[in-house]
Amino acid sequence: MSVGNAPDVPEPCRELNAHWIAPTLPGMGNSSVRDRSDSYHVALARDMTALLSHLYPTSAFDTIYLSGGSYGTVQAQMLYGAPYELFPPGRKIAGCILLAGFSPFKYDKGYSKTLTWQNWFSVGPPSQIVPFHLLQRLVSTIIASKFKTLEAGKDWLRHFLFDKMDEDEKRAFAKYLERSGRSETDFVEQWARGSIRCAQNWDGFMEVSDVIHSDWGFNPATLDDEHAAKPILVVGSESDDLGGSTNAWLVANYRSAKFKAIPGGHISSVYYLDEIWREMIDRA
Repeated sequence: MSVGNAPDVPEPCRELNAHWIAPTLPGMGNSSVRDRSDSYHVALARDMTALLSHLYPTSAFDTIYLSGGSYGTVQAQMLYGAPYELFPPGRKIAGCILLAGFSPFKYDKGYSKTLTWQNWFSVGPPSQIVPFHLLQRLVSTIIASKFKTLEAGKDWLRHFLFDKMDEDEKRAFAKYLERSGRSETDFVEQWARGSIRCAQNWDGFMEVSDVIHSDWGFNPATLDDEHAAKPILVVGSESDDLGGSTNAWLVANYRSAKFKAIPGGHISSVYYLDEIWREMIDRA
């Protein structure tokens, strides 16, 4: 739900002693509404530059890895392809992971044919045609009603995500929980609390479709050699009925992109993050 957290940093990142940064996106949770005088990709690059300058005043970091899931893949790609004069830390990017991602709809002309009906309704053509963000307001009202209390949020998440798991995914989920030393109750509660925090501010949610349809500042197919040489790992879940429908476009249009299929549904990449990150680090 676009509220940053880091409850379980993947083991390969811990082995590198990496600093895991998980920012909350603008207008989500307690994050301020962004300045609309700049385009989204410009504001994002400026904010992330400021954040890194705050954390590392002397730029004393060696490497940046980018990663995003679902809507977060949009921001990851914006930083991956950002001109270095706009995002100077981008020169230190070593690679990027996109989990169940979105393509830039400005260039992916056939995107609407691949979307699930939920995404077609929420970020597809209707979301750009109906005025005053009326569809987004309707969806936000429905979501908010599911997260009025922590218990209600946990019940809805179980129904929406976890009850759809087949037996194989349930076993993979159980093994992940055992490795991370967490219970299913803890896991679901963490997601529910993040969703409740996100529901405190709907400004960022209202512009999700607009951001995906906007100019991201570059065309993946025409990136210069220095940008395009950095590996991208596009990860898709085999039984994902919510996202990842534009994965094929991403692989076809980013010169150094590779696709990785994993079992399970929309959130199954969480169980395989150690494997995913090890592959990314080995490629970079």
